[in-house]
Formats: sequence, structure tokens, C-alpha cells
Amino acid sequence: MKQKSIAVTKAAERNYRMDNLKCLLIFAVVFGHMLELFMGKNDGFKVIYLVIYSFHMPLFAFVSGVFARYSPEKIRNHLIYPYVVFQILYLLFANNVLEKETEVQFTTPYWLLWYLFASIAWNLLLPLVQGSGFTWRKKAVVLAAAFLAGILIGFDDKAGYYLSFSRIVEFFPYFLMGAYYREWSDRKKAEEQLVRQSAGQPEAAGEAGSAGASLKKRIRKATTRPVLTLCLGALLCVLIYVITENVDEIKYAWLYGSVSYETGNYSWRFRLLSIGAALLWLVFFLVSIPARKIPFLSYIGANTMPVYLLHGFFIKLMSKSRLFNEIEHDLFTGLLISAFLVLLLSWRPLVRLLSPLLRWEGSLLPIRRTAGGNAGKKAFRGIVEEFIHSRAGRRNGMKSGAMGRKMNLR
Repeated sequence: MKQKSIAVTKAAERNYRMDNLKCLLIFAVVFGHMLELFMGKNDGFKVIYLVIYSFHMPLFAFVSGVFARYSPEKIRNHLIYPYVVFQILYLLFANNVLEKETEVQFTTPYWLLWYLFASIAWNLLLPLVQGSGFTWRKKAVVLAAAFLAGILIGFDDKAGYYLSFSRIVEFFPYFLMGAYYREWSDRKKAEEQLVRQSAGQPEAAGEAGSAGASLKKRIRKATTRPVLTLCLGALLCVLIYVITENVDEIKYAWLYGSVSYETGNYSWRFRLLSIGAALLWLVFFLVSIPARKIPFLSYIGANTMPVYLLHGFFIKLMSKSRLFNEIEHDLFTGLLISAFLVLLLSWRPLVRLLSPLLRWEGSLLPIRRTAGGNAGKKAFRGIVEEFIHSRAGRRNGMKSGAMGRKMNLR
């Protein structure tokens, strides 16, 4: 009973708006990597790719900031540990499967692992930009300085892929915005709760007045949000039109955050415009994405780490097998494969099975003790028993012929 109440409390505390946004963003990440394989010289695919890269990494950094809490243990177990594990796995994969000569090292993250490396740095910086001494005015100054640093880093030709330094600096302002947004949101919730408590006085007139004010506030909010969504949507249509008209002039690398102005042959003004575009997308999604739990999608949003870490193996493998030579310029097939990868890699049994690779729990077995009992141990035992039964079924199938085959299929 106690365990059940804890689970209910945790579910109530989840930020479903952020989970829903993460679901959208992880699909954008997978589909963006998919587009790299088969878009070729198709201008339509290029526009989609540029639109995705105009928001998906800045917004992912923002969401990471929303969920970030400075904790050395969490940084070690949930960030450093999977970075080391998957850096080794991807480099071994590149050497043995992709047949590329790469040495095992940890100072230059392999491909998509830059984000995990950057998250380590961002979380370590949290104590320097948060705390009781940080007023909102000081936070605004720090945030402005972070955006300025993100623009100025483009003038440094040496800040590139090594230690992901360029990306750490460029995308840090969005992470910081997420952390400050969470503080503002928590403060707002506390104030609303205080108002509700004060409105719960025994005086009937006070209750009626509070209820009336609350109703007016809800009506105003319900009418304002759709109007604001439409206005922001119209501005984003203009942005997409501008990208479409200049698709041949805009280079993909300008949005990667790892190429200097001189190397990429572009200006700091473009980065300033890209910041404006990312902030526009951010406000649009915060206004339009529902804050309630959406079946299935909210679950995927709460489990994006395995999708992010594992989908790269499939993308690289498909690239090597030249699968996309058969479906080149087939956008619908690319969408289906992307959706399938997101669904597969967020599948609960697979996530549970691979959890020893995703986070360190003090053991290589996915076992976690909880207040209500050894739930993690039971889950792991269930996986092992299911595996043993399936093996036994296959052996029986070999011995008993057709009857065994039927049992095995079941």
C-alpha cells in the first residue's frame, strides 16, 4: 500500500508538458539523423532538416535544464557512466562493424554523444549560476552573458569538436533557461497554492469571491492560449518560408554549434537569428503542448535516454548496408522507420533489460531496492525467468516436432 502511494505521488509530480515535448524532440532527433542518410539534393528534405535543426537541440538543452538538479551522485551515475560505456561501445562498433580506424578515447565524444558530454559540463556548472543569492535580476544578467558567450565562441577557430567545447558554450544558455524556468514555475505553483489555502477560510463570501476570481482566470487563460498559439504559429510559418527561400545558401553546419564563423564561412548575425528562431519555437511549444498526461506519448517522453543512446547504432548500420539506396527520396518510409525506432527503443522490457548500460546503480544487474520492497529484483527475476522459459520452449520444440513448434510460436 505504501509503495502504491509513493508511485501515485511520483506520477503526480511529473511534468507532463516536458515529457510530451521530449517525445516530440526525440522523434525529431531520430528523424533528423535519418534524413542525413537519404535526403540527397532534394530541396524539400533540406528544408525539413533545417527546420528540425533550428529547434531540436536548443529545446532539448532547455528540457534538460528543467529536470536538472545538482547532484554529484546523479552526474556520476546517470551521465558520466553512460558516456564512458557508450563512448567505448560506439568506438568499438565503428572499428569492427563500420570498418573505420578510430582509437578509444574520451576527450572527443563520438557523434551524438556530445550531448551527454555537454550535459555533464552543464550540470557541474549549476552551483555557479544558482542559489539563494541569485536574484531574478542577477539571473537575467547571467543568462544574457551566457547568450553573449554563445555568440562570441564562434570567433574561436580552436573551439570545435574537442571536448565539445563550442557546443557546450553555445547551447548552455538554453539549459540555463530551463533551470530558471523550473525555479519560476515552482515559485508560481507555491504562490498559487498559498492563494488557495488563504481562500479556504470559513467565510462563505470569501469562498464565493475566490471561486469567481478563479473561474474568470480560467476563462481568460482558455481564450488567450489559442490566440497566442495562432500568432506564434503564423510567425513560425514566416520563418519556414524564409528557410525555404534561402535553402541553398544555408549550410547545415551553421546549426550544429561546432563550426566557427571563419571555418563555416558565415556571420555572427546568423547565430543571432538562430537564437531568435529557437526562442520562438520554445515559446510556441510551451504554449501549445498540453500539460496533461497523454497515453503512450508521455511514457516515451519520460524514457528518451535509451532512444537517444541506441538509435545511432541502427542509423549507422543502415548507412553501411546502403538500405536507403532502395528508398531514396521516400519521406514516408523514413518517417515510419523513425517512429518504429522510437517505439522499439522506448519499449519497457527492452529499457529494463538494458538499464545496466544506461545508468549505474551500484551493480551490473538492473536491481533497485525501494521503500515498498525489492521491486527491481522481482522485475529482473521476471526477465530471467521469461528468457529461461523461452529457451526451454525452443528445446522442447526441437524434441517434440510440430507440437513443440506450436508451443514455441505461442
